[in-house]
Amino acid sequence: MEPFAVGFMILVAGAAFMGVVVGAIGGAMTWRLRSSLALGGLLTACAFLLVLILEHPQDFLWLRAKLTWGVPATSLTFLICSVSAPWLKARTALRPTWIALAALGFTLSVGFLYLLLFRISMQAPLVAALLGDICLIFLLMRNRRLVAP
Repeated sequence: MEPFAVGFMILVAGAAFMGVVVGAIGGAMTWRLRSSLALGGLLTACAFLLVLILEHPQDFLWLRAKLTWGVPATSLTFLICSVSAPWLKARTALRPTWIALAALGFTLSVGFLYLLLFRISMQAPLVAALLGDICLIFLLMRNRRLVAP
């Protein structure tokens, strides 16, 4: 039973890693292209699903497990990048391309720290992503109200 469990952990860790990378890139591209957050989030989720399908084109057996642990990582890093890029724009004099790259780097760093939660338990990253997503969504809504006239 142990080799099967190790294989499953590798599968879950790979999906979460892909989620972190795709979410960070999607968030940076959404901010840089000045796109809507809803549209950017939808396109990022579609890109993540496409990456998972293209990783093993004939194997859909483990797709549900990959999505279970990959989607929270994708949404968390997308939202972190969506919050950090405007924050950097407001507080630095960098050009937009450098701001997007800095936000991408920061988001990847936080995302890889998020992956360390797998050391605690399999459920810890899911709970942390849920709580983080809720906080980041409230922060985005608050910032939007402050910017609106």
